[in-house]
Amino acid sequence: MTDFAPVKELIKDVPGWLSDEEGEALYELARECAGRGVIVEIGSWKGKSTICLGLGSRAGHGIRIFAVDPHADYRHGEFKDNIERAGIADLVTPVKGFSQEVVDGFEEAIELLFVDGSHEEDDVREDFDKWVPKVVEGGVVAFHDTTWHDGVRRVVAEKIYGSRQFKDVRFVIGSTTVARKVSENSLRDRLHARRVQATKAVFGAVTSVLKQKRGWLPSPVERAGRRVFKLVGR
Repeated sequence: MTDFAPVKELIKDVPGWLSDEEGEALYELARECAGRGVIVEIGSWKGKSTICLGLGSRAGHGIRIFAVDPHADYRHGEFKDNIERAGIADLVTPVKGFSQEVVDGFEEAIELLFVDGSHEEDDVREDFDKWVPKVVEGGVVAFHDTTWHDGVRRVVAEKIYGSRQFKDVRFVIGSTTVARKVSENSLRDRLHARRVQATKAVFGAVTSVLKQKRGWLPSPVERAGRRVFKLVGR
């Protein structure tokens, strides 16, 4: 049994759009945080990704997590219950409000930033421009929904895949792009990022076609996409 297996079991009934690979990636990224900054999650909903981050942090150095979300009443009760059930309430600080509204007052350095907020391009761009500068050198940025949502995909294509400020760029099956912030990357880093971007594009195209075909269920679509991703990504 892997370290993530108990987490996967815990979150299986928590609503949310997170593949197993994405959940495990968040868990591992949080576990690797050394304490040079906090963990920030933009967009928590009912706590599925928060649990992955929290239990990863618990398995590592116990880094604090700030969960930024409107936390509307009908959501906050379930979010709170799920966080408490996972045993991470002491690590998680809910920050109520839209990410664009609370960012100016957020003064903590960030070691891991996970963005899963508004998908509108202007909002994604503002999240990037205002939150990423708070990430420490060598810290990690992860954006969800970079496969099928145009606004997120365009911003990440420009500011991560086409940037000189990130290395170790990778795509996690589902829709998450992960990258490490640096002062300046190398040509090799940029070529690697472009290759990952091309692989992600193939994955997105294939799964989009399959989703439009009647009779395909989500699980076969995911399995087919995973097969393509593994073949192209070698």
